[in-house]
Amino acid sequence: MARFLVMDLAGAVARARMDFNAAPITCRTIWDLLPHQAEGGHAVQSGTNCAFHFDPSVLIPEENTSAHLLKGDVVFIHYDPRERYANPRGVSEVVWAYDRFNVTRSPGKIHDVIGNWFARLDGDWSEFAEMSRRLAREGKKPIKITRLEE
Repeated sequence: MARFLVMDLAGAVARARMDFNAAPITCRTIWDLLPHQAEGGHAVQSGTNCAFHFDPSVLIPEENTSAHLLKGDVVFIHYDPRERYANPRGVSEVVWAYDRFNVTRSPGKIHDVIGNWFARLDGDWSEFAEMSRRLAREGKKPIKITRLEE
């Protein structure tokens, strides 16, 4: 049975097929946190990708890691408190690449960071990509993430 994250970004919906074989701890942890509501924001320094945050106490060990995202990739990244420029809090986030120009960058340090690759956008997600693109100029928008099993 396949499991998906269903991401509704201000009315534009996409689903991401989770890969429990490649990243079992990451998938299980994210799955158990759903449903979740947050704000989706653009990761401007990292290229054509966006993210939403979880409670910063969500810690997942490295598995199936990469700093270079392909269009459609979904990764989990954690930053410790004060690791990111001007951010005293820790951050746990899920990042998705909506186009092909991506690298995961640490704000302020401008160096690559490692993310746990655990899912891939699936089906026709063109409207979701367009809404993601708009975040860079329009700012954050609400996102609701739910589960789907097929």
